[in-house]
Amino acid sequence: MDTRRAANRRHLTKAAAALALAGVPAGRTRAARGVTAKQPARAPWSPADGLRLAGPVQEPATLDPALARDLSTNFLLRQIFRSLVRFDAGLHPVPDLAESITVSQDGLSYRVALRAEARFHDGRTVEADDVHLSFSRALRPATAGSAASLPGVTYLGDIQGAGDVLRGEADMLSGVRVLDGRTLAITLTRPSSTFLMKLGGVPASVVDRHQSTTVQAWTAPNGSGPFRFDSWTPGESMRLVAAATWWEGTPGVPSLDIRTGPSASQPLNLYQAGEIDLVEEVPPDQVSLVADPASGIEVGALIQTDLFAVSYIAFGNDEPPLDDPHVRHAIKLAFPAANVARAMFNGAVLEASGLIPAGMLGTNWALPVPSVDLEAAREEIARSRYGSVERVPPISVYGADVAPLEALRDTVGESLGLQIDVISVNWPDFLSGLAARRFPAYALYWGVDYPDPENLLWTLFGSDSPENYTRYRNVAFDSAMAEARKTIDRERRAEIYADAQRILIEDVAVIPLFFDRQSTLTRPGLEGLDVTPMGILGLETIGRPA
Repeated sequence: MDTRRAANRRHLTKAAAALALAGVPAGRTRAARGVTAKQPARAPWSPADGLRLAGPVQEPATLDPALARDLSTNFLLRQIFRSLVRFDAGLHPVPDLAESITVSQDGLSYRVALRAEARFHDGRTVEADDVHLSFSRALRPATAGSAASLPGVTYLGDIQGAGDVLRGEADMLSGVRVLDGRTLAITLTRPSSTFLMKLGGVPASVVDRHQSTTVQAWTAPNGSGPFRFDSWTPGESMRLVAAATWWEGTPGVPSLDIRTGPSASQPLNLYQAGEIDLVEEVPPDQVSLVADPASGIEVGALIQTDLFAVSYIAFGNDEPPLDDPHVRHAIKLAFPAANVARAMFNGAVLEASGLIPAGMLGTNWALPVPSVDLEAAREEIARSRYGSVERVPPISVYGADVAPLEALRDTVGESLGLQIDVISVNWPDFLSGLAARRFPAYALYWGVDYPDPENLLWTLFGSDSPENYTRYRNVAFDSAMAEARKTIDRERRAEIYADAQRILIEDVAVIPLFFDRQSTLTRPGLEGLDVTPMGILGLETIGRPA
């Protein structure tokens, strides 16, 4: 899912990126900060200790999975709730609350049998009616105040009757039929090669149909996942405990103590002080320090993972002056986008020439890296309907993390003369603005919610996608996405996605900045943590016997 994900958890691009692009030596911005002196050795971690970690500094407003719109909240919700499927360590969709899922030959019908052992935290059995209610509720405008604010549209919108629920014309999905207490049938409006993956998304979580739907109730939910909500002190911490009702058996970790709000800041310092047991993401400029034995930092494991996550700048094509393709091309030709990865992170992240990270579908998606060509950029402006830089109206770009946009403004403004206005928006308002499609151009970090290029391509730029935030339209791109949706063969789908990515890059719907590389630090003795290209999905694997 996007934003939600998207940028909240990892604001990797810092203000220094703008300085690096402007020519200030990157070394001046990369000094390690906040690292304390060597601490006394501590006993190795054991499951009985429970797990302490730093959660989101920007706290979730609710623990309602139908409203989750960022990666940090999704991480918490995956511990409390689960859906019919989940992703294993290899990111393959496997049954979770479902015992089995049978797909019809035409790809339109799914028969789901629930596990007899699947239970909510209060002990009640998860039933087919709970699934029907959960999926329908995730598409009701009343759940979020408007259909535009519902992330579930991306994941459940292929189910028959979704449009009726989204328009408020029906309360329940007609495409979900309860056959008996543990069995249901799901019918799609069109085949979808990624539907099973989408069922692993947080908005498809199964919630208790008897739970109150008030905002207050969702601060202490009756979940369906491996950890049960225990307490939450806003601005300080949240405590989850192992759920004895979990269908796989009680997790090996008895409790999760998760710092939230200001108390979650500076996780590496918290780790060194012995106050947390893992750092999900070591800041890129401190990875080498942590790995250096001379630093004195106790390291159980430093797990480096190339993530399915990309930082990018997006441009719409339906508002002046960005509706003129020559203006978009001029910006691309004048902006040294590769410098964001090279100068700021010095190898800690990966340069991005396209939108799809390497490894998705087992493919390398790299495209030729564009070079700055100011003469060609001026020629593009001359070909535009404006004819000269002076006649091009100011271009507004928005972001919660504006460092890459400031770099764009400074470099393109100085070298080409285009006026780019950078508008900083706080995170909640930025999410709302994206959902309302108020931004003709924006910068965002997007971590995928299912491991298929569709979650980057169609989700962000498909004309019929609810998360196409710039209202970008391209007939050839839409045609490619429609073909990929019904294509089961993996190699053929990869070919289609490669063509679709090329269309976006050549049309300058997007300027990719970098792919993320995450370094996860664990305390000595802590084992069983699965870090995937989608990050850490679940914590129930920690502390289990080998």
